Amino acid sequence: MLRNKIKSLINLQSFRMRNSLSIRLLSYVLVCSFALAILITLIQLLITYQSNLTKIHNGIEQVETTFVEPLAQSLWNFDKEEIEVQSQRIMNLPYMQYVKVYEVVGNTEVAMTHQGIFQAKYDISAKFDLVHQKQVVGALFVAASLDQVYQQLLNDAFSIFINQIIKIMAVAISILLIIYYTVIRHINKIALYTRNIKLSSNNKNLVLDGRKANLSASNDELDELVYLLNKMQRRIVAELTDKEIAINELQQERDFSATIINSSSTIICCLDADFKIATINPAAVILTGYSQEELNQKNWLDIFVLSERQPELQEKLSENEPLDGIEIEMHDQMGEVNTLLWTFSAFYEGMDIKYLIGFGHDITQQKQVEQEILQLNDQLEEKVSKRTAALTASNAQMVQTVEQLKRTQQNLVESKKMASLGSLVAGVAHEINTPIGMSVATASSLQEEIAALNNHLQETELSRPYLNRFVEQSQDASKQLHSNLKRAAELISSFKQVAVDQSSESCYSFNLKENVEQVAISLKHKIKQSRTQVHIDCPETLSMYSFPGSFVQIYSNLIINSMIHGFNDWSGERHIFINIQLQESMLVIDYRDTGRGIAEDIADRVFDPFVTSKKGSGGSGLGTHIVYNIVSQLFKGTIEHVAEKQGAHFVMSIPYRASMNG
Repeated sequence: MLRNKIKSLINLQSFRMRNSLSIRLLSYVLVCSFALAILITLIQLLITYQSNLTKIHNGIEQVETTFVEPLAQSLWNFDKEEIEVQSQRIMNLPYMQYVKVYEVVGNTEVAMTHQGIFQAKYDISAKFDLVHQKQVVGALFVAASLDQVYQQLLNDAFSIFINQIIKIMAVAISILLIIYYTVIRHINKIALYTRNIKLSSNNKNLVLDGRKANLSASNDELDELVYLLNKMQRRIVAELTDKEIAINELQQERDFSATIINSSSTIICCLDADFKIATINPAAVILTGYSQEELNQKNWLDIFVLSERQPELQEKLSENEPLDGIEIEMHDQMGEVNTLLWTFSAFYEGMDIKYLIGFGHDITQQKQVEQEILQLNDQLEEKVSKRTAALTASNAQMVQTVEQLKRTQQNLVESKKMASLGSLVAGVAHEINTPIGMSVATASSLQEEIAALNNHLQETELSRPYLNRFVEQSQDASKQLHSNLKRAAELISSFKQVAVDQSSESCYSFNLKENVEQVAISLKHKIKQSRTQVHIDCPETLSMYSFPGSFVQIYSNLIINSMIHGFNDWSGERHIFINIQLQESMLVIDYRDTGRGIAEDIADRVFDPFVTSKKGSGGSGLGTHIVYNIVSQLFKGTIEHVAEKQGAHFVMSIPYRASMNG
């Protein structure tokens, strides 16, 4: 077998060598060169022959013009020696073979002299009359032979032929080499690439030697051929790949469909035009008790339809009436009645129906369950009527309980708000007490100094040093009064703003940083008592059109929660960080403290009402719930508790409105 393969490979190679374009071109070039060399040689020989003939005729004409008259003179003078000299000179002309001079005596020609080779017949000959003083005294016969011409042509033919062969072969081989390097080698590479091509996506594109991979204006037909070959290869690979994928998918779908059909509990069968079973799945074997061989080619009506309904269904199937979800009863081999839900679909071949595909689902148990359910429904109607009355009474009681719980929750929320406001009032009252007390003491001292001044005026003991000291003391007292009263006014203004915002829920544009700073000022007493530091990070010019009182409620509840739940009995750092930033169209409030944080058991329920870590110790569990309601319901935003190892951390995102029209 290996020997046969080697032999066939050798035969293929020899066939390729015999049919190689280069070999054929070389053969054509050799044949054409040989024929062209012969043709050119013949043409050159013909030209040489014509040239020699011309020389002979020119020589004969030269004899007539040059030698006739001198010979006539010599013959008249009977100068035989001169005649021979002239004859010899004629013989020296090219290709002259024979010269003869005649003397005319009466009507007779007498030979005076002759030179050369006498022949009965000459190739070229001429005879001239020798006339002297208008009297014919003799005749001159000259003859030329072409033997030398033929001999010369024979001698030149070989050299001319060899010379032409060499020239033409050199030109032909040069042209052949040019054709080889410009065409043949590229064609060979294309043929080799095509012969060894393997249709896969890993194939490299064919690039000819010394050529560019991409087409450009300088490319020729070979580059376009290579481009089209690469394009055709990629297209064939793509089509083969798509076809292979489609075949694999079709195979998978066919296997998947076969698996589904064979493992399905639904009977799936194909009926021919006579309603005989062409194919059927194993579910029919399990249901009927027949084997697949017994079922095949049997009439579907005889197997799956009771005899009394067969004419009706046969008529419907014959008229191609749509049968979808029709219940049909049948007997199995044991004689038991089963109910199947049948649906038929037509499979067309062209315009004609080739098969009817039937799907039969066994609903025997379902029908039994339906009967049992109908019986149970009859029994349950009485029970339901009895329980409905009881549920109605219970529902009314539950509605009353829910309404009461809602009222209780609302009261607790309002109480928490008022408690928060009371806490703010107590803190502000404590803060105001200090500057007001200092102002009262300063005013009393100033009053005593004025009374002393009045006594000095009454007793006329007023002096310049005393007046100077009084003026200095009065100026100090007025500065202290102004400073303390200004401080009190700021506290009162902040409290007034907070109190008004909390009570009125007014909506207007306000500065966010000033809003949170007002809360910090209002709670300064509590913040100072808990040794807490509040850090506020907010742009100075950030303003918003919203409910400033609700923002105050958020900050105050979170700060109070941090102090009560995070910093109570806490030995660590006590810092509260409030970061307010505008991110695109959302206002993001990031609130966190460094306290003990929120316990894990309530972290997931931190926004639920009444969830607190201080239950039984004064905690209402409504602080974060109120914040959640304000953020989610009033502001339509979101609040998220971020679980961390230490401290409480809340992130609120609220839709931003820059102005009333925003």
